[in-house]
Amino acid sequence: MTVGDRSGVPTPAGRIYVLLVLTALLWGAGPVAGKIALEGIPTITLGMLRFGLASLTLFLVAHPRIAGWRTLVRRDFIALILLGILGASLNHLFFFFALGLAPASHASIIAPTTSPIWTVLLAARLAHEPVGRAQMGGILVCMLGVALVVRPSGGMGAGVAPVLLGDFLFLLAGLSWGIYSYLCKVAMRRHSAETILAYGMAIGSLELLPFALLERPWMVLPGASPAAWGGLAYLVVANTVLAYLWWNLGIQRVGAGRTAIFSNLVPVFGVLIAGAVLGERLGPAQLIGGALSLGGVWLCQRPARGESG
Repeated sequence: MTVGDRSGVPTPAGRIYVLLVLTALLWGAGPVAGKIALEGIPTITLGMLRFGLASLTLFLVAHPRIAGWRTLVRRDFIALILLGILGASLNHLFFFFALGLAPASHASIIAPTTSPIWTVLLAARLAHEPVGRAQMGGILVCMLGVALVVRPSGGMGAGVAPVLLGDFLFLLAGLSWGIYSYLCKVAMRRHSAETILAYGMAIGSLELLPFALLERPWMVLPGASPAAWGGLAYLVVANTVLAYLWWNLGIQRVGAGRTAIFSNLVPVFGVLIAGAVLGERLGPAQLIGGALSLGGVWLCQRPARGESG
């Protein structure tokens, strides 16, 4: 099976699928890199640097595939502003503030398993795509799994409330990413993945800039450790430029449905990496919850046979 690109040269679908597996691996390591980066770089400053540097990198290395500023029309600017808000600003703020409160292993399960659910619901609401019995069942199973992941053990002590707040922010991060994925699919009908990413991340970085200045980064960044800078470098190159680009290419060339299936791998990679690097461990109930969340996402991605659509 092959899929075409904008140059007319067919791209093997197998190659796209390999890139999507690598994307899941890169995103799985993202919460760990974020935890390390947050030890020396303020949260909003981290997002501003992450997306600003990622956008600059894309403009430098993918310039031929990025549409010129003057070729963009009003509706393009509106779409890019929304994508910048959702995929850069809000997603980063929710996710990284949550990382300061909850374990990275929770981030690896909650955000990537709930975002496809939000995408399915949004597509049903805005694009009138049918939601079959399997999808409804998948949504319920996924939500049950998330409830088990965030279930506090040992009562509601002083250390539990921040974790629950962080888990709630992970849910909001999944929501913002789900809406971003849907709008990204629509925007890429007119422009390349590189165009959407480069401009969207640049806009998101500018949106974060005034809030980052309130953190007085000039006083903190000189004392950041090499590990924190390494975490930022990973977030820029691997977690943002490569992963976002490959994900958007997947949406563009094999479809949003097939691409979304690969989000199932993010929790698996994420939990393994968090355990190996940070020593985080999930209890039996949380492991069962993670498995249920993955199963729910899988059910949501199945085509509804014998039903409308």
